Amino acid sequence: MPEPTPFEASIEIDAVTAGYRQGSPVLDGISLSMGQPGLYRVAGSNGSGKSTLLELISGFLHPWAGSVRLCGIDAGSPDARHVRSVCRTTPALYPSMTVHDHLAFAARSRQVGPEAGLARLAKYGLRDWVEQPVSMLSTGNIRKLWLLMCTVADTPVVAIDEPFNGMDVRGVEALIDELGDWAQHKVVVLISHTLPEELTIRHSFVFKQEGALP
Repeated sequence: MPEPTPFEASIEIDAVTAGYRQGSPVLDGISLSMGQPGLYRVAGSNGSGKSTLLELISGFLHPWAGSVRLCGIDAGSPDARHVRSVCRTTPALYPSMTVHDHLAFAARSRQVGPEAGLARLAKYGLRDWVEQPVSMLSTGNIRKLWLLMCTVADTPVVAIDEPFNGMDVRGVEALIDELGDWAQHKVVVLISHTLPEELTIRHSFVFKQEGALP
């Protein structure tokens, strides 16, 4: 069983308007509450604001109006870094670095030991690639490594964008297993067009062009 987190896992988005160009909001006045641990799915058409929501949770994008709070902490605060893990769609890896070194680098950047991340390699079918440079990995294995790096820290909030794309059966099964475990004590935001039937969703938010509907 995971150790209890000192934070109460939650995401509260209150009357948020945000975008990338003034006068053209992507999200306009949306409010979402994820006040209990569980798996929360965000779905919707392309351009409806799903990835914008991820960037608000990440703290990279600041709302023009309203607030985004993670475990009671403003998402734009440096303190929020310690309560969230964010996995974007596009991996950012170094071709000449090995799988092992990527995980060690990610662990050090989050001030955690590398052991937990390295132990997950076998589960995702990456153990035989541990000393190989990223340039030798397939697209699916790159996505697995990226996911492991982004979730190397044990945080009460996890947000992942389309993690199943390009994954083989072993990777999908491993991720389903981990998502189920995380949902017991974390708020997990899963942005995904399609979901495996095995996942238990606490709540789904469907984004349309004008915002989010429960």
